[in-house]
Amino acid sequence: MSLRIIACGVFRDALRQIGPQRFHKNTFITYITPVSHNYPAKLKEEILHQIHLAQKAGDSILCLYGRCYPDLDDHLYEMGIPRVPGEHCYEILLGSRRFHAIIDEEAGTYFVEKDLILNFHEYCIKPLELDDPLMRESYFKHYTRLAYIRQPFDPDTVMPNVHDISRLLDLKTLVIDADYSELTKNLLRLFANWH
Repeated sequence: MSLRIIACGVFRDALRQIGPQRFHKNTFITYITPVSHNYPAKLKEEILHQIHLAQKAGDSILCLYGRCYPDLDDHLYEMGIPRVPGEHCYEILLGSRRFHAIIDEEAGTYFVEKDLILNFHEYCIKPLELDDPLMRESYFKHYTRLAYIRQPFDPDTVMPNVHDISRLLDLKTLVIDADYSELTKNLLRLFANWH
């Protein structure tokens, strides 16, 4: 039997590094574009559509998403589909303990990762009208630093964008290397339960 992981595209590099196929050779991954987060109703529709396709194919299913729309966990529970724990991708990429330690250290931390950085204009500047200084002040007045979660496959060309965004938002920059150990353990536990 095949195992289908339905995942946000944010996790593409993480899964490439972890290689879940080494846990079970008949593992396949369906990625959904991260830009869908700007349209929660469409994100919900696409996740449910991909679940339907996987069920139709007779696959077992794991979900690799944060709580990215309000009823996600309710829908997954009703269908008996497990989700990797974590409120959002930043917590999943860093591990829960490490993520909360960073927040406890400085609550006004704005997290970003490669996909958000490289598409910041499309994901944030345009929809939130961040070209307007008053809008930037409204959205980011409680933030003090921008935390870039750097992953092993991130190109060096990402860093200039990080500095540009930090300057635009008037935030200091923190670079944190992603730690996939908790994500790997969570996947292994879900794989073990599936067997």
